[in-house]
Amino acid sequence: MNPLRRLFYQIDWRILNKFQENLVAGQPNIWRCRAGARYLYICEEGLVHYCSQQRGYPGIPIKAYTMEDFDAAYKLQKPCAPYCTIGCVQRIALLDNWRHPQRPSSNSDTLKVEPDLVKLRSYRSH
Repeated sequence: MNPLRRLFYQIDWRILNKFQENLVAGQPNIWRCRAGARYLYICEEGLVHYCSQQRGYPGIPIKAYTMEDFDAAYKLQKPCAPYCTIGCVQRIALLDNWRHPQRPSSNSDTLKVEPDLVKLRSYRSH
């Protein structure tokens, strides 16, 4: 068996889905969301949004989105990240979690989170 294939079979793939187990248990995930920098969501109106779950933020036309916007989004700690359900974003973040720390959101940041919109609770049968 070639070395790359051997490595593929040795990886514990459960680490890729750990975030789902935390969400089901009502627990937050500690990770660095790079939305707005590593990946973008561009709507039908040509506006840049951090992701499909945070439409409207930042809501900048794609032609006006600058490298400064990329840099700011990369460094911004998103308040929605602990309970994010977007699997592909969570998985790719495993490559970024060791990189540069992020700064907390400030009043000047436009990202808004509606924490009471969806409340995850742990369900345990007794």
